[in-house]
Amino acid sequence: MDDTASMRAVAGLVIPKIGAVVANPGRGIPWRLVDADGADFAGAFNWLNELHANGHPPTTLRAYAYDLLSWLRFLDVICVDWKQATRSEVRDWVRWHLENPNEQRRRMKESSRSNPGGVNAKTGKPYLPDSYARSTINRQLSALSGFYEYAIDADLGPMLNPVPQSRSDLARMRLGSGTTETRRNTKRAAYRQKVVQRTPRALSDTLYEEVFLALKCNRDRALIATAVSSGMRASELLSMRRGDLHAADCTADIVPKGGGGERVIVRISPSAFVWIARYLAERRPGPPGEPVWMTMRGTPRPLTYWALRRVLQRTNEIMEANLSMHDFRHTFCMRLAADENLTIVEMQELMRHASLDSTMVYLRANPTDLITKLEEHWNRPPIPVVARPAPGYSDSDLRVLFGGEV
Repeated sequence: MDDTASMRAVAGLVIPKIGAVVANPGRGIPWRLVDADGADFAGAFNWLNELHANGHPPTTLRAYAYDLLSWLRFLDVICVDWKQATRSEVRDWVRWHLENPNEQRRRMKESSRSNPGGVNAKTGKPYLPDSYARSTINRQLSALSGFYEYAIDADLGPMLNPVPQSRSDLARMRLGSGTTETRRNTKRAAYRQKVVQRTPRALSDTLYEEVFLALKCNRDRALIATAVSSGMRASELLSMRRGDLHAADCTADIVPKGGGGERVIVRISPSAFVWIARYLAERRPGPPGEPVWMTMRGTPRPLTYWALRRVLQRTNEIMEANLSMHDFRHTFCMRLAADENLTIVEMQELMRHASLDSTMVYLRANPTDLITKLEEHWNRPPIPVVARPAPGYSDSDLRVLFGGEV
């Protein structure tokens, strides 16, 4: 029998937006997955509760809920119950992601100005392709595998996990979802995509100055200066509060990624703190619990992630670049890695990495530095070769024959 006969035609398959992931503030789990009628999907509700009880942050719960929603929508189109899904459905779900464009790319304003899959001449960064990222597919498979493992243990109906698993998946399940495991080179499970680990790129001083000149207000200048001097992620920047700023030692209390909601102290450069002071001087005084970053138009509201992203999109449009907020964190980390006075443990602490593996990424050779060193190698004059006598010859005899010093 020809295996292609059982392959579904997934290219161009339209998946209706049935169901949704909705916020659930102040009532147990922060996110819920509901069906077309607004009722909770029972399996997802219990699973998200389990993840919430294990200490997973709200951002992880939201991402996993959307991953499961994508799977349920796909199964609805092909008329397969989630309890009866097999490896074939998982394979076709992955194929759908590989063969269809990512609609989120179409909604990104900078995509209309870019060449998908090309490279920006100013930053040297590739533009995002129209398709789904391979890392996204792998995360979705991990989330789906975890959901089915829970459903089997909770006796919700399925008899087996349809997602092929690698040895690292099995080890992580044995260790528990809350355990940090050192990465090992293990064979990829079926349908897991090969992801190329690119070396992070730091902004040059010239490019950073160009970005700074393109910013339109002191709030945006304070944001970028804080990000590049402290290495804060976007969520960490947005967690800053008025009462958590300490001008005496230029520090701030933030909620770090994966920190379980507990605040930690982060050092900010004095120059960045000056920009924060200038920005706050333009605002009315507020309570200590008020967010530092607020909207500039209309009634002041706390800045959201999407509004923060739009700040950089406007700058990209002016510069014809494709920078992201995480590029400023990469710049901070690369500067630390170039400092010979810092140990790798100190860099890990300053970068707020849970594992040394994440810190080691920044110790790789930078492509720009490699090009510079190669050009220096080509332009360096060759070392002259000095002729030396073979062993066994007498120095006095050679002086008689050739004269001078040997």
